[in-house]
Amino acid sequence: MILNGQCLRLADKPIKTVKIDLKDIVNAVENSPLMSESLSNLIKESSSILFIASPDMSVEIYDYIKNLCSGKKFSVISDNIPMQYMQYQTIFNQSFVDDYVFFGACAGRAPMLVNKNIYDYDLVIIASSVIMNSFAGFLGSVTTLFNAVTAPKTAAAVVKYALQDSLYNVQKLSSGLTIRNPVYESIREGLITAGKAIHSFSINIPVNYKNIDNIHSDVFAGDTFISQIEAQNILLNQQKAQTMPYLYDGLEYTMQCYNNIVYFITLVEDACKKITKGGRLLINIDDMQSFGNKIFQEIFYHNTLSDIADNVNENNYMESFYAFILKYYTLNYHIALPANEKLNAAFIQAGLNPLSSNDLCKFLESCSNKGVI
Repeated sequence: MILNGQCLRLADKPIKTVKIDLKDIVNAVENSPLMSESLSNLIKESSSILFIASPDMSVEIYDYIKNLCSGKKFSVISDNIPMQYMQYQTIFNQSFVDDYVFFGACAGRAPMLVNKNIYDYDLVIIASSVIMNSFAGFLGSVTTLFNAVTAPKTAAAVVKYALQDSLYNVQKLSSGLTIRNPVYESIREGLITAGKAIHSFSINIPVNYKNIDNIHSDVFAGDTFISQIEAQNILLNQQKAQTMPYLYDGLEYTMQCYNNIVYFITLVEDACKKITKGGRLLINIDDMQSFGNKIFQEIFYHNTLSDIADNVNENNYMESFYAFILKYYTLNYHIALPANEKLNAAFIQAGLNPLSSNDLCKFLESCSNKGVI
């Protein structure tokens, strides 16, 4: 997750990149019905260009954008920049209060503070994967741009107020839901306000992270909001076309170590939909350190949902939110996790149940309708 041009890496392993045929990117950019001007013409009219990429963009996409911007001032913001592009990295220093412009309060309360360095660029190009997400409905160019250019205080406030408003009604923040979603609406409102001075062009790639190694051919380029909506529609239509999952009262979800907590939570929410009310979900992760950094692990020590909402701030707002989401699941499903010496005490205080090897073996034996993913 990009936070104000700074890395917010939630695990130590490199992030997987989306495999996609570059021809699909080129075709979407050069034949976009979602923008009155082509990207090539926008670049010709610009002297200074900022490229903001979600962490899973491949080096081929960087190469393509850099070649289009040949001869122009070129800068990059991402938290997973390929080594050969580190020379182009720019960081909007979040500690300089004077670097921010106040645009009012988005969704009534969150202060919309935009780093004024964004206005040093004539054109902003965003390349982002679009996936269902447990707090903003979807991640894509809209959230990628928002998190890159706003102050940490803004991003933290958007999530904090949404948590407080939805403390016991997290359905408002469900995956795939944007209408009346307080996080998405705050981000959208804030960007529309600040975006009057930001000339942006976005490339959105709808991705199913359960099949991230597959090549995806649907790419939408053009207006930041419209191109993401088009990508979202692809994912929603795919979901609607799926057969309703068979419901289990006991389900073991065996996962590899996911290197980004955003994708992990998305997959957990998908698994929860396959559980009957009162059913039991065992999340069996090979490497518990995939939960991310020490800040995230320490958040588990907060005992109540309101504690977590109250402790959301610009330093740990993402980590505390995901802890909140996991605690929400424990209110609706019996979630169990493999025992881990470092995290057992924290899991127990969070209402999660670390299981021993013997307990893991017995887990499905007690279930009448059981399954393994």
